[in-house]
Amino acid sequence: MFKKILFFLAILATSVCIPTEASAPNYYPALLCVSCGFGNKIQNCVKCDKWTGSNYYNARICTNCGFSSKSQNCVKCGKWVGSARYEARLCTTCGFGHKDEYCVKCGKWTR
Repeated sequence: MFKKILFFLAILATSVCIPTEASAPNYYPALLCVSCGFGNKIQNCVKCDKWTGSNYYNARICTNCGFSSKSQNCVKCGKWVGSARYEARLCTTCGFGHKDEYCVKCGKWTR
């Protein structure tokens, strides 16, 4: 009987420690390569290419578009980002409301 109780407690402890889908993020940050993020181009919106200024939203990609190593590709040109890792931005028009929670590539909701 004691072994059964210990077995049950072990299963209960592992189920509490295993992260669920709710705790895992459903998106990756959208990144730019060196060419697309060089100089002041990093301050341009990924969608409309307008200047974002100091008010901007961080762009996201969903888990389907960022699966495996695809999250390390530039959202504009598709090249490998490497060590640059510039975060892509959305202007206040393209990210207003909850539009910043949608994938920049496919348009799916990332939450």
